[in-house]
Amino acid sequence: MMEQQYCFSKRSTTLDISTALNNVSVSIPSAVKRGDNAILICNYNLEYDNLYTVKWYRGRREFYRYTPKENPALKIFPASGGYTVDMTESNATHVFIRNPTSGKYSCEVSADAPSFDTFFVSGEMEVVELPTQRPVITGVHSRYRLGDIINGNCSSDFSKPAANLTWWINDMQVPPHSVRTFGIQRHFVENLESAVLEINFIVTLHHFIKGRLKLKCSARIYDIYVQEAEKLIEEDRPRILASGRSPELNIYPFDHLPSAEGFDEHNELYLTHNNNHPSAAARSELSRESQLLTATTAFVLITAINGFLKSTIEAIIQAAKGSHLQAASEKVENATENKIILQHCQINANGGELNKEYAEQIELLFTSGAHKTR
Repeated sequence: MMEQQYCFSKRSTTLDISTALNNVSVSIPSAVKRGDNAILICNYNLEYDNLYTVKWYRGRREFYRYTPKENPALKIFPASGGYTVDMTESNATHVFIRNPTSGKYSCEVSADAPSFDTFFVSGEMEVVELPTQRPVITGVHSRYRLGDIINGNCSSDFSKPAANLTWWINDMQVPPHSVRTFGIQRHFVENLESAVLEINFIVTLHHFIKGRLKLKCSARIYDIYVQEAEKLIEEDRPRILASGRSPELNIYPFDHLPSAEGFDEHNELYLTHNNNHPSAAARSELSRESQLLTATTAFVLITAINGFLKSTIEAIIQAAKGSHLQAASEKVENATENKIILQHCQINANGGELNKEYAEQIELLFTSGAHKTR
């Protein structure tokens, strides 16, 4: 990132501004990695003025001068701090510095007669000592249940300056109320610094995406260093025992995952499978044998039920047939008996024992009864 600063000097009221030196600014890198080179740029607009000189300072010490009317035009002055100027890459606007040091760099531009206007502009540059390792996440477990508290730290390696640390949950920046910054740790021998950022929040349902939570910490130094550390967290759901299975296959021993450091011990226990339980292969073999036994039993029961149902249905059909035949036979017998009685009554009527009207009523009665029995 280049820092630009502007400064304007006062001019005589009798001078035409359109023909004078103006728009002076500098472009100086805000930060460079130690061992890299830096290019300092001094921008200006002479209009119709002539350039008298361009000078560069670190702090109050001049280390570079460009005067076009002198020979040689470039001059370099001894500088403290170990940095050097590459003359072959430097000119009236650019200064190429090898192995630069942190500090305030300033450019002074002066116009020639008759204005002799002078502008002085500055910018800060910091030489950065980058960390040798990525940031490290500590204190965070791999499994949590809803309602648990996640508490952990993100630490940056020693650098100069200390890295800016940021926590992220599922690529969303964690709000300030869930983080806490510890004091900068300093390594006085090498003049380096380290930072630590704590995170603390309660796990809720929206934190898990398909049963996973991604916790990330990023370390940044200006725009020349960005590194990240990630921790994937699984949702620890309660185990549900399958119904209809043998108790020996359902009861597993569990151990307890320790609570996060610095918090009460009365938090909910984390259920995790005990490593001392029989191997997964043995459990798989028991499961296959149980499934085979269940399938065999079901086949035998189905066969028995089919045989029982078949015999029962046949008995019901035979009983129904017999009942129908018996009913038909009774109907025929009733019809025959009624017919004999009718004949008997007619004979008696002819003999004078019954009158004719009474015989017709009896005949009508038995005729209707014969219809009902059909």
